[in-house]
Order: sequence, then C-alpha cells, then structure tokens
Amino acid sequence: MSNFVKELQSVAMEIPGETAVECEEPMTFSQLWSATDSFAGGLQDREITTGDRVAVHTSDPRSFLIAVYGTLRAGCVPVTLPACYENRAVRRVLSETEAKALVTDSSPIMSLLTSSEALRVAVTVDTDTRMGVSLSSLLEDGSMNGSNSRTGIDVVRRPDDAPALIAYVDRDTAPPVDRGDEAPLAVVYTHATLTAAATAGASLRPEGADGADGDLESHCSGLQLSNPIEFMYGANATLTDGGRYHPIAEPDSEAIRSLIVTADIDRTFLTPQQYRDLRASDLSTEEYDLTVVESTPTAIGGQSGDTGDADRLFGLPETGLTHRRTPDDLESGTIGTPLSDVRARVLERADGDELAVAGPALMDGYFERSSLTDEMTETLDEAHWIATGVPVQSRNDEIVLATESDAARAASTR
Repeated sequence: MSNFVKELQSVAMEIPGETAVECEEPMTFSQLWSATDSFAGGLQDREITTGDRVAVHTSDPRSFLIAVYGTLRAGCVPVTLPACYENRAVRRVLSETEAKALVTDSSPIMSLLTSSEALRVAVTVDTDTRMGVSLSSLLEDGSMNGSNSRTGIDVVRRPDDAPALIAYVDRDTAPPVDRGDEAPLAVVYTHATLTAAATAGASLRPEGADGADGDLESHCSGLQLSNPIEFMYGANATLTDGGRYHPIAEPDSEAIRSLIVTADIDRTFLTPQQYRDLRASDLSTEEYDLTVVESTPTAIGGQSGDTGDADRLFGLPETGLTHRRTPDDLESGTIGTPLSDVRARVLERADGDELAVAGPALMDGYFERSSLTDEMTETLDEAHWIATGVPVQSRNDEIVLATESDAARAASTR
C-alpha cells in the first residue's frame, strides 16, 4: 500500500531548499510540502477524510498543486476541472461527485454552494471570500492544531488500486464515441497509474537533446494543469524527479516564447497549435527542446505542410502518453514508436479499424459511466486494452494512420 504523494515527500526530504515551482511566488520543495500539510490539516478540521472527494477548479498553478497534493496527503481524492468549465458544469460535477470541498477562483460562488448537499467548504483563490474561506486563510489555520503547534499531518496510506485522481476533460479531449448527452465526463486514475505515468514522464526528453539521458531538471508547458496528461507527465514527473516545474498560467504564444527564451528549460510541452504559432514567429524553434503533445484523437491526424522538426508525443487522457512520433513518422503517416511498456494493435471494427493500446498508465475507467467504459475497453490476450478512436490500418507490420478515404473504403467492403 502506498500513496502517490509519498513520491513528492521523498524528494522534499532530500532537497528541501531547491526550487520546486517557478511562478510569481516561487516555492521550494520544503514550502510546497509544508503547504500540502496545511491544506490536509484544513480538510481534517472539517472532517473531510479518507476517500472523500475535493473538487479543484482554478487556473492558478500554485494553488492547483497545493490543493491536489494536499488532498492526496489527506487520503482524499482530488477532482480536477478544466478552467473553461462554467458554473453550470461545475454545479453538475459537484452534484455528481458529492465533493466535500471546492477550491475555486470563480466568482460569484453562491450558486455553487447551493448546488450540492455534500459540499462543506468552498476555498477561494483570489476571489470574494464572503461566501467561503480564502486559500491563504485555510493554509494558515490548517497548519496549527489546538495546542497552537504545527500539525504535521501524516500521509494517509492508500491501496495502489485506490482512486487517486478524477479528472474531468475538456470538450476537445472528449472520447470518440457517442456519449448520448452533454454531461461533463471524467477519467479515473489510481495511485499506481500516477506513479507509472510520473516515472515514464521523467524520461521523455526530445531525442538528441543535451542531457537527454539525465534527470529532468526543468519543465514548462503550454498545456493547462487540469489536463491530466500535463499533470501526470509534466508536473508529477518533474517534481518527483527533483526538477523545477515552470507552469504558464495563461499559455498564449508570447508567454510561452518569453519563458523558453529567458529560462533554462530542459523540456517544453506544446499543443500542435502553439508549436505552429512559435514557428510562425521569429523564434528559431530548433534551438530549444520542444515537444508537441497530441492529446486528442483529431490532433494526431490531418497534419499538412511543413510540420517542423520537433518530436511529438501522442496519448489520450484515457491512455496516458503512448507513442513518440518523429518528423519521419509524420511524413510516412505511421503512428510512431510505442513508449516503454506500451503495446499497440489494430482493432477491427465494422466501420473501420482503430488503434488500441495497453500499458501501465491506462485509466481505471470513466467516473460513473460504466457502459461507456465497457465500450472503450477490451480484454485481449489476458491484457486490458483501450480503443482510442484513431482510425488506423496495418501495413507491412507497421500501424499507419488511415485517411478519411481509407476508412470509408474499408467500411464499404465489410
């Protein structure tokens, strides 16, 4: 039995004075770990205990990390929401998950407070605190016990297969199936999954990059922390490897460009559009260790024109990162090379073949969507596989992306 956040604790004990999070108010590992203690203490003060859920809906990276890691430290389950979710979707999530606490930078929050009987406290981040408690106050109060001394909240042990994260996804990352309604959709990960993804993420450096075989010393990203790919393979991987995490609160092209030019960054995750924007600027992108992350079924296909020299990583919230794609792979249309311990195969479907993957960082399932989970999963050769919805075909023992005409032709012959 373990708790993923103990990985962070080990690093904080080893290098407490090193910078962990580079942001407007930088945090050392010691400060980050202390903040998780205070947050966990604040939850315990409100009798929010092991297995309870805590919703986190904030675009502020520092607050996001404190809330999620503090929730894990208390043995609770963080429920992360994309910053783009508006109050209607947030209310639906609070009701569906029965979250006991909400961390939010939304305003006003009255409608959120009245949307769920289970909700006990709203923790506000840089917003009106009249209807809740500010994060700074919670951290200050949660760090002290009745004797006016530090709490020192122990990390609550959890089984490896216990839920560790419920991540709601953006519309752009919705699965390639008919969900039947427009309800928010969440992916569930276990503690074992977070550990496996962090281990894999620490080793994902651009091929040929300086020090690519060494520790991941720094990482920045244009992806939002609420994107589980970024949280697991970016933040978790960097911090549990003892590196510096450089979040970008508002990742527009100018903010990304400024950071990678002025800071010493080992690795930068970008969306395909962000990479195109940088290449269209006067930045010499080949001088920096840039990695394009294709985290939607549509992002991996449809590349046209000059796609640049950056390596690409493909993976969905349902699968974690699964493939590395080089410029040659893009040119030939192949799916790329599976990452360590990941397997790929072609699933034959009546309406066209699709890519399926098996690996250590697959989701445990969709939250409260058992029929959809069953539709997306297969058990083949005693292994658990997830269908990605990416149309492919097998060619000379390689998996090749299928064009629209390929898929239509295949369907017509069945």
